[in-house]
Amino acid sequence: MITISENIQLAEITINDHKKLMDLSRKIYPPEYRHLWKNNDCVWYLNRCYGLKNFEEELAELHSNYFFVYYKSKIEGLIRFVYNKPLDMFSEKSGTYLHRIYLSQDSQGIGIAQKLLDWIEQKSKENDMRFIWLEAMDTKERALQFYKKNGFKISSTKRLNFELMLHHYRGMYIMHKTIS
Repeated sequence: MITISENIQLAEITINDHKKLMDLSRKIYPPEYRHLWKNNDCVWYLNRCYGLKNFEEELAELHSNYFFVYYKSKIEGLIRFVYNKPLDMFSEKSGTYLHRIYLSQDSQGIGIAQKLLDWIEQKSKENDMRFIWLEAMDTKERALQFYKKNGFKISSTKRLNFELMLHHYRGMYIMHKTIS
Protein backbone atom coordinates (compact mmCIF):
# COMPACT_ATOMS: atom_id res chain seq x y z
CA MET A 1 0.00 0.00 0.00
CA ILE A 2 1.27 3.46 -0.91
CA THR A 3 0.22 6.30 1.37
CA ILE A 4 -0.54 9.57 -0.41
CA SER A 5 -2.04 11.34 2.60
CA GLU A 6 -3.66 10.47 5.91
CA ASN A 7 -6.86 9.37 4.15
CA ILE A 8 -5.64 8.38 0.67
CA GLN A 9 -3.78 5.19 -0.18
CA LEU A 10 -3.03 3.31 -3.37
CA ALA A 11 -2.97 -0.46 -3.79
CA GLU A 12 -1.35 -1.94 -6.87
CA ILE A 13 -3.77 -3.72 -9.18
CA THR A 14 -2.63 -7.19 -10.25
CA ILE A 15 -4.07 -9.82 -12.56
CA ASN A 16 -5.80 -11.41 -9.56
CA ASP A 17 -7.80 -8.20 -9.12
CA HIS A 18 -9.65 -8.42 -12.43
CA LYS A 19 -13.07 -9.13 -10.93
CA LYS A 20 -12.65 -6.36 -8.36
CA LEU A 21 -11.62 -3.93 -11.15
CA MET A 22 -14.64 -4.90 -13.27
CA ASP A 23 -16.98 -4.43 -10.30
CA LEU A 24 -15.46 -1.03 -9.52
CA SER A 25 -15.66 0.14 -13.13
CA ARG A 26 -19.34 -0.83 -13.26
CA LYS A 27 -19.90 1.26 -10.13
CA ILE A 28 -17.98 4.42 -11.03
CA TYR A 29 -18.11 4.72 -14.84
CA PRO A 30 -21.86 4.67 -15.67
CA PRO A 31 -23.05 7.51 -13.40
CA GLU A 32 -20.50 9.87 -14.97
CA TYR A 33 -20.39 8.65 -18.58
CA ARG A 34 -23.44 6.57 -19.59
CA HIS A 35 -24.93 9.63 -21.35
CA LEU A 36 -22.14 9.39 -23.95
CA TRP A 37 -23.48 6.13 -25.33
CA LYS A 38 -26.45 5.22 -27.50
CA ASN A 39 -29.35 4.09 -25.29
CA ASN A 40 -27.23 5.06 -22.23
CA ASP A 41 -25.57 1.65 -22.58
CA CYS A 42 -21.85 1.72 -21.77
CA VAL A 43 -21.46 -2.05 -21.28
CA TRP A 44 -19.55 -2.41 -24.56
CA TYR A 45 -17.03 0.21 -23.48
CA LEU A 46 -16.57 -1.26 -20.00
CA ASN A 47 -15.97 -4.71 -21.49
CA ARG A 48 -13.53 -3.25 -24.02
CA CYS A 49 -11.48 -1.29 -21.47
CA TYR A 50 -11.69 -3.56 -18.45
CA GLY A 51 -12.18 -6.95 -20.08
CA LEU A 52 -9.53 -9.54 -19.32
CA LYS A 53 -7.65 -9.28 -22.65
CA ASN A 54 -7.22 -5.49 -22.50
CA PHE A 55 -6.52 -5.62 -18.75
CA GLU A 56 -3.69 -8.12 -19.29
CA GLU A 57 -2.23 -5.94 -22.06
CA GLU A 58 -2.34 -2.82 -19.87
CA LEU A 59 -0.67 -4.61 -16.96
CA ALA A 60 2.04 -5.96 -19.27
CA GLU A 61 2.85 -2.59 -20.83
CA LEU A 62 6.35 -1.48 -19.94
CA HIS A 63 6.44 1.21 -17.20
CA SER A 64 2.71 0.83 -16.50
CA ASN A 65 1.37 1.69 -13.03
CA TYR A 66 -2.17 0.67 -12.11
CA PHE A 67 -3.71 1.27 -8.68
CA PHE A 68 -6.93 1.16 -6.73
CA VAL A 69 -7.53 4.45 -4.92
CA TYR A 70 -8.60 4.10 -1.30
CA TYR A 71 -10.15 6.94 0.64
CA LYS A 72 -10.67 6.35 4.35
CA SER A 73 -9.96 2.63 3.80
CA LYS A 74 -12.65 2.22 1.11
CA ILE A 75 -11.99 1.72 -2.62
CA GLU A 76 -13.20 4.89 -4.31
CA GLY A 77 -11.46 4.83 -7.67
CA LEU A 78 -8.61 3.82 -9.88
CA ILE A 79 -5.63 5.41 -11.52
CA ARG A 80 -3.33 4.25 -14.31
CA PHE A 81 -0.28 6.01 -15.70
CA VAL A 82 2.67 5.01 -17.87
CA TYR A 83 6.21 6.39 -17.75
CA ASN A 84 8.18 6.97 -20.96
CA LYS A 85 5.07 7.16 -23.12
CA PRO A 86 5.81 9.36 -26.15
CA LEU A 87 3.74 12.33 -27.22
CA ASP A 88 4.41 13.46 -30.79
CA MET A 89 5.13 17.10 -29.98
CA PHE A 90 7.72 16.03 -27.36
CA SER A 91 9.31 13.08 -29.12
CA GLU A 92 12.78 13.93 -27.80
CA LYS A 93 11.62 14.07 -24.16
CA SER A 94 10.37 11.47 -21.71
CA GLY A 95 6.80 11.85 -20.49
CA THR A 96 4.24 10.30 -18.19
CA TYR A 97 0.90 9.41 -19.76
CA LEU A 98 -1.94 9.78 -17.26
CA HIS A 99 -4.22 7.19 -18.81
CA ARG A 100 -7.00 6.91 -16.24
CA ILE A 101 -8.08 8.70 -13.14
CA TYR A 102 -11.61 7.74 -12.15
CA LEU A 103 -13.21 8.41 -8.78
CA SER A 104 -16.66 7.50 -7.48
CA GLN A 105 -19.16 10.35 -7.39
CA ASP A 106 -19.08 10.26 -3.58
CA SER A 107 -15.36 11.00 -3.55
CA GLN A 108 -15.26 13.80 -6.13
CA GLY A 109 -14.72 17.41 -5.17
CA ILE A 110 -12.92 16.72 -1.88
CA GLY A 111 -9.31 16.99 -3.07
CA ILE A 112 -8.47 13.37 -3.87
CA ALA A 113 -7.73 14.00 -7.56
CA GLN A 114 -5.51 16.94 -6.63
CA LYS A 115 -3.48 14.83 -4.21
CA LEU A 116 -3.16 12.08 -6.83
CA LEU A 117 -2.06 14.50 -9.52
CA ASP A 118 0.51 16.09 -7.19
CA TRP A 119 1.83 12.62 -6.32
CA ILE A 120 2.08 11.58 -9.99
CA GLU A 121 3.94 14.78 -10.79
CA GLN A 122 6.42 14.13 -7.98
CA LYS A 123 6.90 10.50 -9.07
CA SER A 124 7.35 11.64 -12.67
CA LYS A 125 10.10 14.04 -11.63
CA GLU A 126 11.78 11.28 -9.60
CA ASN A 127 11.72 9.11 -12.75
CA ASP A 128 13.23 11.90 -14.90
CA MET A 129 10.07 12.55 -16.86
CA ARG A 130 9.89 16.02 -18.43
CA PHE A 131 6.13 16.31 -18.86
CA ILE A 132 2.79 14.68 -18.10
CA TRP A 133 0.15 14.25 -20.76
CA LEU A 134 -3.40 12.98 -20.92
CA GLU A 135 -6.50 12.80 -23.06
CA ALA A 136 -9.66 14.51 -21.82
CA MET A 137 -13.12 14.69 -23.32
CA ASP A 138 -13.76 18.13 -24.77
CA THR A 139 -17.26 18.18 -23.23
CA LYS A 140 -16.21 17.44 -19.62
CA GLU A 141 -15.91 21.04 -18.41
CA ARG A 142 -15.20 20.18 -14.79
CA ALA A 143 -12.28 17.91 -15.71
CA LEU A 144 -10.92 20.44 -18.20
CA GLN A 145 -11.03 23.21 -15.60
CA PHE A 146 -9.23 20.97 -13.11
CA TYR A 147 -6.44 20.15 -15.55
CA LYS A 148 -6.07 23.75 -16.73
CA LYS A 149 -5.93 24.94 -13.10
CA ASN A 150 -3.06 22.49 -12.66
CA GLY A 151 -1.07 23.90 -15.56
CA PHE A 152 -2.12 21.59 -18.39
CA LYS A 153 -2.43 23.09 -21.85
CA ILE A 154 -4.26 21.77 -24.89
CA SER A 155 -1.73 20.31 -27.33
CA SER A 156 -4.05 18.93 -29.99
CA THR A 157 -7.42 17.34 -30.60
CA LYS A 158 -8.70 14.02 -31.82
CA ARG A 159 -12.01 12.23 -32.33
CA LEU A 160 -12.95 8.85 -30.98
CA ASN A 161 -14.27 6.35 -33.46
CA PHE A 162 -16.60 4.29 -31.27
CA GLU A 163 -19.71 3.42 -33.26
CA LEU A 164 -21.89 3.19 -30.14
CA MET A 165 -20.79 6.58 -28.81
CA LEU A 166 -23.00 9.56 -29.60
CA HIS A 167 -21.29 11.66 -32.26
CA HIS A 168 -21.23 14.98 -30.35
CA TYR A 169 -19.29 13.41 -27.44
CA ARG A 170 -16.42 11.99 -29.48
CA GLY A 171 -14.10 14.99 -29.23
CA MET A 172 -10.94 14.71 -27.14
CA TYR A 173 -8.24 17.14 -26.13
CA ILE A 174 -4.69 15.96 -25.74
CA MET A 175 -3.25 18.03 -22.91
CA HIS A 176 0.24 18.31 -21.47
CA LYS A 177 2.13 19.94 -18.64
CA THR A 178 5.88 20.49 -18.58
CA ILE A 179 7.36 19.51 -15.23
CA SER A 180 11.12 19.71 -15.80
